[in-house]
Amino acid sequence: MIYYAEEVKDLKKNISISTLNSGNMIELFDNLNDIKKKVSNAKFYEHLFDIHIHIDIMDGKFVKNTGVDLTHIKIAKENGFYVDTHLMVESPILDKYIENAIVYGTDELTIHYEIENFEETLNYLNLRRNKILKEKNKELVIGVAIKPSTPVEELIKYKNLFSKLLIMTVEPGYGGQEYIKEVNEKIKKARVLFDNHVIQIDGGVNADTMEKPLRIGVDSFVMGMYLVKLSQEKLYDKLISLSIKKDIEELPKDVNMEFEKTILQIVEGGYAQDDILIGINVPNIRKVANYWYKYINYHILDDYISSSYHEYRRFAIYTLSNMVRNYEKNIHDKKEAKQNKENIAKVNEYMEKNICYINNWDLTDEVGPNVTAKYFQYTLSSKEIKEKLVEYIHSNDIWKKRIGIVSLLPFAKDGNDKLVFFLIDKVIYDEFHLFQKASGWVLRELYKSKGRIVVEYLKEKNKNKKIPNILLSYACEKMSKEEKNIVRLIS
Repeated sequence: MIYYAEEVKDLKKNISISTLNSGNMIELFDNLNDIKKKVSNAKFYEHLFDIHIHIDIMDGKFVKNTGVDLTHIKIAKENGFYVDTHLMVESPILDKYIENAIVYGTDELTIHYEIENFEETLNYLNLRRNKILKEKNKELVIGVAIKPSTPVEELIKYKNLFSKLLIMTVEPGYGGQEYIKEVNEKIKKARVLFDNHVIQIDGGVNADTMEKPLRIGVDSFVMGMYLVKLSQEKLYDKLISLSIKKDIEELPKDVNMEFEKTILQIVEGGYAQDDILIGINVPNIRKVANYWYKYINYHILDDYISSSYHEYRRFAIYTLSNMVRNYEKNIHDKKEAKQNKENIAKVNEYMEKNICYINNWDLTDEVGPNVTAKYFQYTLSSKEIKEKLVEYIHSNDIWKKRIGIVSLLPFAKDGNDKLVFFLIDKVIYDEFHLFQKASGWVLRELYKSKGRIVVEYLKEKNKNKKIPNILLSYACEKMSKEEKNIVRLIS
């Protein structure tokens, strides 16, 4: 994750941490190096963002502020980091900023297009780059930065003289500014015009504002205030979380969006009208969850379960069910059964704490049988299971109620007809189609082992009051024609 220039030939996607507002730069470097040691032999190492150090140099002329001292480059290099130096200065050659940055060992050097002697400075940088390469066999990456208002097309004629394009997403000079969303259109254009260049963004970048740029194809993200004041533990969690986001956003966006929006009711007037789809299919999201679930904690998962993106919430839910599946396997293998049962209870506790985000049928139908039901089975008595299920099924929250119904599926599979009928009795005539489908699904599962009993149950219920057609269609799907006629009271 932490990038040692001497060891790396091809640049990976990276987070370039700005030290501008770090307060204690040495403590930040110590934390990053400790994290490096922690993850260096981890299986997920290759999935992580590389970490660069971003040094902001300002002269009080080009921008009305002063950045950090150039000697910070030397300190960062002595601590083993790849250094990305951003010169927000009016006279990079005359005032010796370029020469001093090179002497201190910077790996990248970025100048602004808006300075007075830009072309002269860019040519000078290329001469220095060639000399360093010849004399020291070291590559100096040349970058050009543009302000939010500068059209990216103006750099096309210089395309072959630099290899990194830094697009400012705030006005340069101050940390802590809000990301200018309109710049995303410029980034999109730059990705096409400069297809072989590294694209970097700087200003107001955090977990939320980086999502669209990641999708567009940005390679490097400068982050300052968002990361530099975190404790080592929180910094570790955040770097893992950001890397998972990278893995998700690199997945193909190949879903039929209109169809997906329709079945999930992400339409005007639908129960999920405010949801947002990215377009990643279920199997691919499952693959990411299947990979990462062993390496993440609930603090990392917080970034995903509460996301406005539906696929991010899917990732969180699939991760929770993977955790439970792993704990259940350990119980069956007689590995610390008590601890693993407690772990299942903690997963369900986390789910219940975040139940407001489990707000569509695909999410409830993953959670119910794979998390909630397992919590019931492994940690509660028969009486407690019944009480808890009644609480769910009587909930005014439609999604909690749906979770309660579909959590009956494992009990139906085990042939527990008494529990199933006790609870389905409470929803069998419900008018809401989502409850009808879920109830029919449960009865269809029970039918596999208790066919005659299910047929009789449905026949009697239909006699008392007409059962909704949707429920009957699901419940009777596997029945013979004769059984269906019995249930539907056809003589």
